[in-house]
Amino acid sequence: MPANPPQPIDPASTVRWVAAIATWCAVVIALFKEDIVKWRRPRLTVTVRMRAPDCTKTPMFVTKLEVPVGSLTARQRTEMFDGYYFRLWVENLGRQRAERVQVYAAKLFKKEADGAFREVQGFLPMNLRWAHSADPKEPLIFEDINPKMGRHCDLGRITDPKAPIDRLDAVPQDKTILHLDLEVEPATATHLLPPAIYRLHLRIGAANASPVEKQLEISLPGDWYSDQTKMFADGIGISELN
Repeated sequence: MPANPPQPIDPASTVRWVAAIATWCAVVIALFKEDIVKWRRPRLTVTVRMRAPDCTKTPMFVTKLEVPVGSLTARQRTEMFDGYYFRLWVENLGRQRAERVQVYAAKLFKKEADGAFREVQGFLPMNLRWAHSADPKEPLIFEDINPKMGRHCDLGRITDPKAPIDRLDAVPQDKTILHLDLEVEPATATHLLPPAIYRLHLRIGAANASPVEKQLEISLPGDWYSDQTKMFADGIGISELN
């Protein structure tokens, strides 16, 4: 018997099928658009680890102007002191580049004699600085982070109490002070933390990512140790509370 001849394709039926598929795809995208965007967008995390390279001992250089006896001309003299730098590790675990990421120090609390933490009213909330800025006078406040990549953000520093920087009149000369690396140094010196136990509330966000909250507890007894292991064990403690 002769084979059945092929049936002609109905153009109208093809158009209807294509339209139906396109409509179905549009409905699926509309229903799951938010989930798709959430799946692709940046996801920021922040951690603090009391070890190198996040936290490490480093030399600090202090330049002073001096006028020699019998001279009218000032000259610069640079001295080196030991110090410790403490950094946060900010990572993008999402599938999209995080744009204009900022780490915002929102609130500071101090532990009082009764054991309660109360907000430090004079603390000025502002951004922390990204580490390794090319120009210290123009610190990086906003930074982009690619997917599966990270960047260090400076939390603060402690300098040998012998150094003539980061000092407060009410703090004994042999005790340490934590210098928070805020985007500017307030004239009120609220970025300098004397020995105590603090809780620092951070907010980390980006132009295209929802902010995340992080709370750090900082224990600062005020003791100085030249040995890094001893310093990180007894001289300062930084831990995540959430």
